[in-house]
Amino acid sequence: MVLADTLSRAYLQHTPRDCERIEVFQVKHNLAKECEQIDMLQDVQVSQVRLADIRNATKTDTAMQQLKQTILQGWPDNKHTLPGSIAEFFNVRDELVIQDDIILRGNRVVVPRSYRPDMLQRIHTSHIGVNGCLRRARESLYWPGITAEVKNHVSRCHICRTYETRQTKEKLQTHEIPDRPWAKVGVDLFTFQGREYLLTMDYYSNYWETDRLLTTTSEEVVKKLKTHYARYGIPDILISDNGPQFSSSYFRIFMRKWDITHKTSSPGYPQSNGKVENNIKTAKNLMKKAYRANADPWLAILDFRNTPTQGMTTSPVQRLMSRRTRTLLTTATSLLKPKVTQEFEALRQSKERQKKYYDRTARDLPELKEHQTVRI
Repeated sequence: MVLADTLSRAYLQHTPRDCERIEVFQVKHNLAKECEQIDMLQDVQVSQVRLADIRNATKTDTAMQQLKQTILQGWPDNKHTLPGSIAEFFNVRDELVIQDDIILRGNRVVVPRSYRPDMLQRIHTSHIGVNGCLRRARESLYWPGITAEVKNHVSRCHICRTYETRQTKEKLQTHEIPDRPWAKVGVDLFTFQGREYLLTMDYYSNYWETDRLLTTTSEEVVKKLKTHYARYGIPDILISDNGPQFSSSYFRIFMRKWDITHKTSSPGYPQSNGKVENNIKTAKNLMKKAYRANADPWLAILDFRNTPTQGMTTSPVQRLMSRRTRTLLTTATSLLKPKVTQEFEALRQSKERQKKYYDRTARDLPELKEHQTVRI
């Protein structure tokens, strides 16, 4: 009500503290009115057996006894004058009542500390998830910090962890930006229209090559890589997943002879080799659209290599070869002539921007400890 009316301002001459002791009392103008009795326990969604257990636990709990005395005697104005065991109830003091030796907050039973572990087990009996457990608990039970304790209890449940839909997304850890083109190269295989291809990508320039593979053996992959290394030079680092083509003894011998450091990522976590995966998606889209339009896919790839990258002034082929390559689109002669370009700062800002947006919905997971259970 915005404004109080006359009747709401009319106060009683006698305001009894304990309605259980007074059945009838006199109000203004000698009008007799009965004191209404409300049985709060009728609306509580807790069984009589559980209420009896909570009542017994309340009687033996020191903090609950102090809380009962404070409710009956009245709350102080300052929270800091309360004992530490009941100070956490100060913010809900106006909602707390006592009936049949049980403390209630509205229609929710205040559970003593000694009985809370048992109630947590009962709340989570059906393993219905964090939100479901919270909805169940908030209907009939209360204690300070109940939300945090329910979440913690569910997070430590082995059954719930075993059948989780997916792992929580961690914050992005970006690859280190190389200081020159073709210093760090990533490779991966992909399938398009029933045919196998190898994609080789430069981490500095984002320039990539695709090769048709007649077989998916290590010998065939090494043969294609040698042609690129002869054309662009031998890289310092090669990044691949742990596929059979890259984990064979033949491939290890090739890496050792050509003095290349081979780093692998997990096949079950392609995100760690995400730059290659994104370029595979781009290559597939270009080839798919070209075949659908009855166009030459190699011209589409050529145009992509000469298109300036978003947020930069140079294209992938410029960052690799220091010049544009001629396409069917008219190109300025100055762009076709070699000119050294430096885009290290632009690459760094692009990675920071990517990490910033990715980390909005991610968080760091706790480090694994020795002998800890890990589900895969």
